[in-house]
Amino acid sequence: MGKPSRKLSTTTAVLAGLLAVSACDTDPGRPQPPRERVLRSAEPDAPLTTTRWTVNGLLDADVTRPLPDGTAGRAYLTFGKDGQVQGNAGCNAVRGAATVSADEHTVTFGPLGSTRMMCAGPEMQLEQAVLGVLRGKVGYRLDHRTLILTATPGGKGLSATSG
Repeated sequence: MGKPSRKLSTTTAVLAGLLAVSACDTDPGRPQPPRERVLRSAEPDAPLTTTRWTVNGLLDADVTRPLPDGTAGRAYLTFGKDGQVQGNAGCNAVRGAATVSADEHTVTFGPLGSTRMMCAGPEMQLEQAVLGVLRGKVGYRLDHRTLILTATPGGKGLSATSG
């Protein structure tokens, strides 16, 4: 038999090269284009204590209601490592005991003291809603930079963001 054709050897080499390249392209660990991936920040959840939580929604069962007009950014809470909570309920400054149980994901609020200013309708509506949640034992959930406090029974609650 004669020598193999040079053309056949070249074709075989090209096909082998394409096969090797295509095998590299099927790497399951290869990053996908951004439109095919959901990216989440690598930052951990904000800690419950020492974070300023700004109220951004009121919960009624599973429905989130917006804050009363003109009250965005007025109500906030900061839980201290010392078992205290302080902040503003929408009109008045508040302060009191708040015992956190990380195992049960609950906060038990003791009696809260507050200043006694009178405010316009929307601020007082917000304050009444916030103070209505901060009574006794409530559940909490942290989801990245969001805190959800839910009082039971009735499912009244609030959502807040860190910052």
